[in-house]
Amino acid sequence: MPDFYSLLKEKRIVICGDSPMAKDDWVLICQGYDAVALAKIGSVPVPSTARADLQADFERLQITYGETNPVADAAEFYELTESERFQYQLQQGICRINNPEIRGTIERILTEREKTKMITQATKLLKSKKNVILQGAPGTGKTYATAALALSVLGVTDVDFNDHAAVMRKYEELRGQKRIFFTTFHQSMDYEDFVEGIKPQVEDGQVGYSVEDGIFKNVCQSVPEGGDIVGCIDKYLQAIKGYEHKKVIPTLSGRSNLYVWWNEGNATISTRSVLSTAALEEGSSPAPLNIENLKLQALGDGVDPHRRQYAQAFINAVKAEYRDELQGRARPVVLIIDEINRGNVARIFGELISLLEADKRSDAVHPLTVTLPYSKEEFSVPGEVYIIGTMNTTDRSAGTLDYAVRRRFAFVTLKSDREAVLRSYPDATLGEKAVAVFDDVQKFIKEHNAGDLDIEDLMVGHSYFMAADEDGLKLKIEYEVLPLIREYEK
Repeated sequence: MPDFYSLLKEKRIVICGDSPMAKDDWVLICQGYDAVALAKIGSVPVPSTARADLQADFERLQITYGETNPVADAAEFYELTESERFQYQLQQGICRINNPEIRGTIERILTEREKTKMITQATKLLKSKKNVILQGAPGTGKTYATAALALSVLGVTDVDFNDHAAVMRKYEELRGQKRIFFTTFHQSMDYEDFVEGIKPQVEDGQVGYSVEDGIFKNVCQSVPEGGDIVGCIDKYLQAIKGYEHKKVIPTLSGRSNLYVWWNEGNATISTRSVLSTAALEEGSSPAPLNIENLKLQALGDGVDPHRRQYAQAFINAVKAEYRDELQGRARPVVLIIDEINRGNVARIFGELISLLEADKRSDAVHPLTVTLPYSKEEFSVPGEVYIIGTMNTTDRSAGTLDYAVRRRFAFVTLKSDREAVLRSYPDATLGEKAVAVFDDVQKFIKEHNAGDLDIEDLMVGHSYFMAADEDGLKLKIEYEVLPLIREYEK
């Protein structure tokens, strides 16, 4: 039996057979009624006798070599995975794809492969650079891609990234576990909102001020240790059991020290400054730490509401004591920043902008630490914190990112995809109408683009040209696409 599949796989040659085939046609390769591969014809078919270099391969694979068996080069070739294969009426051989239902199946497979390829490449880039911005015009799939990319970099393997509903279910699950964080930048956002700031609070009718952590600081502190930090806290408590076994630990500022000890059975840890001059009994503690709150703070699930800095000093002492035990690889977390260019990024990150670089992270070769201005805590960015930003390239009201910010991010451009529009329609006639509108819009933007933006930055995204029926397409064009075009004209 002739082995057309091996010829295509090894030599990228399509046997065009008796049925008429032309350049750019898609063909299906079957074995035993299973569709096993796809190919796109990349050249005008010619008689196989015109390809003397293939004669030996034809004989080896039992394929007729002659005028009536034309061949063509394959421009594209895809082997189908087990999950992609499907039953077809052809038992063995190659056929041109004409059936609309089969065309729809093939287009879905190709679309899903393209999405998966983009997510795979972006994941590699994000793991290396630590910070990535997905940029593009509205409707190019940035929001969809951020969720899938977040799951991918977190090591999720049990979700099909082409199943958006499944992706979002897992995304929300990980958000609940504080593995994924989300924020949107805006023009009034600043360092005090993002990192830390002094906020007013009222207690017993009196207005006071306290340092409040912003989302980025919370993200960095939420990176759980590779080892069992809670278990290490319990062991540390046994080591300081009783006042006679108290230890001296440094405060966060490093300018003083604390005595810490634990009386067995108590729900609090006793602490006292070594500089305290108050007349206190030997074992008295004016600043006890709640053990449950302290453990939550160590896990990144909360903070001690009364003595956060003392609690963090105790946690740091535990980490120093059990450094070797806790050196296991930490679990990664992701911060998604939507509309990143709508905020003043340099002002929002402040001095932390340098800490974002991959080689400046806390576990890197050149780790950097800064002293935060309000809490006076020493702060660094863990290597397991990944930042994914999105940027609308057509938004003229948003600011541009300066070079100092840009060089700390990698940029992935999501383009408007004409083929994705065509593949989204099972009805080929409606698909051609949608593509015709797509082409007209693209032509208009090219002719009227007087700025310094590329067509990829301005072209309306493919999702604006996808609809369930012709009426839906008309509504999208009139109420979504045309308003965007009018903005471009301005």
